[in-house]
Amino acid sequence: MYEKGLMLVNGSSSQLDLQKNIELVTGVLVTKVNDLTIRKTSYKGEAEDFSRNNGEEFDVIFILGGDGLVHETINGLALLSDPPVIGILPGGTCNDFSRSLSIPQPLKRAAETLADGSVRYVDIGQMNHRYFTNFLGLGLIADTSENINPELKGVLGRFSYFISAVQMFNSAEPFSFTMKLDKEVVKDEAVMVLIANGRFLGTNLLPFPEISLDDGLFNIFVINEGGVNLLREYISAKNPFMWDTAQSDIKQYTSQHIHIETAGTKKADTDGEIYMRTPVTLKNLNQKLPFIVPASLEDF
Repeated sequence: MYEKGLMLVNGSSSQLDLQKNIELVTGVLVTKVNDLTIRKTSYKGEAEDFSRNNGEEFDVIFILGGDGLVHETINGLALLSDPPVIGILPGGTCNDFSRSLSIPQPLKRAAETLADGSVRYVDIGQMNHRYFTNFLGLGLIADTSENINPELKGVLGRFSYFISAVQMFNSAEPFSFTMKLDKEVVKDEAVMVLIANGRFLGTNLLPFPEISLDDGLFNIFVINEGGVNLLREYISAKNPFMWDTAQSDIKQYTSQHIHIETAGTKKADTDGEIYMRTPVTLKNLNQKLPFIVPASLEDF
């Protein structure tokens, strides 16, 4: 039982859907929180500001929204010395980090899972002075995010990411980079570099079962030009498969610390948000923040 809780809600959502979703989850959550405050965001960055300034006043913070609201909130909470427990209620387009935490996607089931769940400390990525939960990507992935039509996203949801990715495949251009890891320096060319902390991307389960959310390591995937067809095939597959990185144009590394520079400045996609540019220095903050996960979850 939590004494004091906060539910942050994405205020930019449709008001009708917003009220319906709030009512759907509140009836469940109030059985586990004595004093629950609901706050709708009114501007981009409000969740970060409020979490940073007021987060320690609460025992638990529920995030009702998508990956963008999660990203904002985490950037406020990661700065606190005594952060509250965090519960994600998937209310966005892809909800990738909630999927990595094995949270059911139907909202009522998600609320029930959070109400009866257990707390696990999860790795968080630090990039320069900012933080992320799910991934940082360069190249094709950043181009895909930037190419998404906002109106199409509103109508088609996650399928807008698929459409944007397909459109960008034909124009993917390799770029040169230098990446300093804990045990080696990598100099290469790629059409995409993905630094993963979570297991899902665009609602797709990443085909790398070794990804862990509490091992203190990033999983890094360098996709060369020859890997574009494999990437296209994977995104299009009805039954996702595992990639054999030893037999493909995809190179895999692990490291806690990363410094990456590119030939010319490249935009970086962090949890679907594009505001960072190379060069970027990253650190995996091992088991940094407490999240609610299903009580039955045994392994990350």
